[in-house]
Amino acid sequence: MLEKMTTRWHHLSIPYKVSLLCAAFILPMLILICGLFSEFYFYHRQTDQILAEYSNCSDFSAAIRQETEQMEKMAYCEADEKEISRCKDVREKSDRCLQSLIRTDTTDNKNIRCMKQVIVRALAVYRRNQDVFLQTLQQGKFEQQVFSEMKKDGNYLCSYADDLTAAQLENGKSSYLELGRQLANRNIVVVAMILLCTLGMTCGITLLMHSIVAPVRRLRDAAMQVARGHYDEPDLQYSQTDEIGQLASSFHQMKHQISRTIHALEAEAKMEKDLRRHQEEEARLNQLVERSRFAQLQSQINPHFLFNTLQSIANMAELEDAAVSEDMILRLAKFFRYTLETDDAVVTLSRELDLLRDYISLQEIRFGDRIVFEMDCDPACDHLPVPKFIVQPLVENAIVHGMRQRAGGGRIRITTRKTEDGCRIVISDNGCGFQTSAPVPAERMGRHSIGLQNIAQRIETMGGSLRLFSVPGLGTAARIYIHERESFE
Repeated sequence: MLEKMTTRWHHLSIPYKVSLLCAAFILPMLILICGLFSEFYFYHRQTDQILAEYSNCSDFSAAIRQETEQMEKMAYCEADEKEISRCKDVREKSDRCLQSLIRTDTTDNKNIRCMKQVIVRALAVYRRNQDVFLQTLQQGKFEQQVFSEMKKDGNYLCSYADDLTAAQLENGKSSYLELGRQLANRNIVVVAMILLCTLGMTCGITLLMHSIVAPVRRLRDAAMQVARGHYDEPDLQYSQTDEIGQLASSFHQMKHQISRTIHALEAEAKMEKDLRRHQEEEARLNQLVERSRFAQLQSQINPHFLFNTLQSIANMAELEDAAVSEDMILRLAKFFRYTLETDDAVVTLSRELDLLRDYISLQEIRFGDRIVFEMDCDPACDHLPVPKFIVQPLVENAIVHGMRQRAGGGRIRITTRKTEDGCRIVISDNGCGFQTSAPVPAERMGRHSIGLQNIAQRIETMGGSLRLFSVPGLGTAARIYIHERESFE
């Protein structure tokens, strides 16, 4: 039977458990409170009854004494209407007190009941003698015998009223003592009920702790283990199917799902690490390939450029003194020396611009006023490291492809500006331009001059970018963004 009740208790939901426990707590407390109120009401009613009976006896005794005194006073004064009216008032008061005394007769004491009956009969006799006495007084006579009988009956009635008051007081005393003994016995019952309620509440709280609080604490400990990263801890053994059991089942499912997810993320992180290592290796190999391409580019000399430059030097040597020819030859030698004798793949922007100035000087001699070259360079950018040969090939590309259809008025402008994280280099011309809907990377624009794609790739390896903007008939602009770096690679 106990096992069956335990099983049913485990299958109850938490609201039902709490309701049953509250009922087990509240019902005994309500019964106890109702018992206390009932006892209080009984005690209050008994005490009120005792006090009312004693008060009625005292009031009657005082009223009958006042009445006898008033009747004795009538014997020594004139019986006018005022005195007779006063006499009637005290008689009515005595009658009211007697009616109250008889109406509240709830005692079981036979002696008191007999005394009340005697008082009623004696009062009737006393009233008859009073009536006779008052009639004689109103007739102007004084009957001594009637007065003596009336006075005797009054004294007898007062004596009985005092004896009734004393008997009622003694009876009330014994009733109080009996009531006290009953209260003492009831207090024992109340204390026993309080102890039983306390024991029941203790058992209920213990059952509540075992059924609800203890499993919640176990779930808290398991959640703290999961928070510390211990996902492989054994599941809680919780046999109940209430809300806490459902919560424990959901918690276990969540823990296993998190464990699977974390293991999957760890495996994915390991794969990403391996992939990153392979990508770094591939980037290193690509860099070696780009360096080899750059070395190959260094070994290439444009025969057409060399022929035209030498022809210009020959013409100048014929028309001018040898100083100009010497300058051209020196600039050309400096250009070839920078191209062929420098092994560095990364140089400062100032060196790249010095090479560009030599190249522009040679081209100004070649093209004369047909092309105007402008350079607006920010000295704050001179120290920045850039890939070698990224500016001169773009200027050469502007000359070869942008200015070939212009007979004159050509303009090529080179500007450098310091930015928050590096430098911006712009090579713009007012040449023929080409069709494009939006700025796109250089590798998507095809092959112009010597290796635009190679230039873009080498700029991107340093974290920069190359973009071309062109409008047919207006010209082309190439923008290079170089991020500032701490040292050469």
